[in-house]
Amino acid sequence: MKKIMSPAAGIVSLGLMLTFSNAFGQGESRGSADTKTAAADSAKGSVDVKLTEYKIEMPASVSAGATTFKVTNTGKEAHGFEIEGNGIEKALKPRLKKGESGSLQVDLKPGTYEVYCPVLGHKRRGMSLNLTVK
Repeated sequence: MKKIMSPAAGIVSLGLMLTFSNAFGQGESRGSADTKTAAADSAKGSVDVKLTEYKIEMPASVSAGATTFKVTNTGKEAHGFEIEGNGIEKALKPRLKKGESGSLQVDLKPGTYEVYCPVLGHKRRGMSLNLTVK
């Protein structure tokens, strides 16, 4: 004699199958998609930069080529962004007030660059770093 599954039991079974499918299959794919997106942004030459009081948060190395620095001031004071090295000296203008953002485009060649905040006294207080371009 055949037993027929009730609609409610079928829905519960389907829900469990989808839950386990997401946990063991699609969850990993989703992470891979995020990685691909990050790699695509990096390949496009886009670098996110956060400025706070006496700190610059950004990668320590990037690929050579046309690069757009997307700079956001997450601090309380006005900050700036400047890059120097290999015959390049470019600064983001105007300086950024609290919460403001701006972009600076630079064609980077392999080598070492200094990135810093040009506001008087900020570089000396720690707002600088060496950037390696490969």
